[in-house]
Amino acid sequence: MAEQKKAPLLKKEEDFVKALEGFITPEKDQVALLLDYDGTLAPLTEELSVMPKDTEINIKKLAANDKIFMVVFSGRELSEIKNHLKFPNVTYAGNHGLEVEYPSGKKFKIEMPEELLEKHNKLVAELKEKVVCSGAWVEDKKISVTYHYKGVTDKLKAKLIAEAKGLIQSHGFQLIETPYALEGKPRVNWDKGEGAKMILEKQFDADWAKNLKIIYVGDDTTDEDAIKVLHGIGKTFRVSELPTLKTYANYQIKTVEEVGWLLKAVQANYEKKKKI
Repeated sequence: MAEQKKAPLLKKEEDFVKALEGFITPEKDQVALLLDYDGTLAPLTEELSVMPKDTEINIKKLAANDKIFMVVFSGRELSEIKNHLKFPNVTYAGNHGLEVEYPSGKKFKIEMPEELLEKHNKLVAELKEKVVCSGAWVEDKKISVTYHYKGVTDKLKAKLIAEAKGLIQSHGFQLIETPYALEGKPRVNWDKGEGAKMILEKQFDADWAKNLKIIYVGDDTTDEDAIKVLHGIGKTFRVSELPTLKTYANYQIKTVEEVGWLLKAVQANYEKKKKI
């Protein structure tokens, strides 16, 4: 049984190279590269932000490689993340994998129960009305919701946190506390782990776990669901500056910028092949 624990922190570029050493054989392996967007490929902000330049360069190279199946996840709507990136050869997964579009144009969408959507919308509206102030903001992930309070002064923080906790729980959502944020998750059997499994199964059939080299990178508690599913199957990375972080991931990455080092290390496998 997988357990959350402190993972090795990758600090230098050579650490990322070592973490992937011997994992990918470029000429024969099919690689599935599953990447969260907000807080992983780009800084987490209320509106979609841009990726660091080095990250964007390597994403384009990797996406063009026919040995790599790339998925970009977002808690935002599919159209929003797809129109923001506009990269061909990428599978986009919006709403934690509830909406998916493959490079071929093939799409699928899982409809959540109407009653759950109504509860979700009411919670989002109440949070925005009652506890959005002084730098706090609400991230509507369509299936879950996150209340961010990192920029709030200490004087107001305790009051706003207590009120937000009460609202999340009063609507019947599971409360998850993280550094500088509260997450409300619906009590349903759907998360990024289920989304990742479904995407890989539809693309590679039921034996996907045996036939792929999988890399997953994410920064959020929602990513832990996917990281747990992939435990012991692939290489997983959690992005967090928290020194006491406990995770299902194999490794911890501190910043968005350092995710670029990981992508560079993946791409280096294919650069070596060209030189030979």
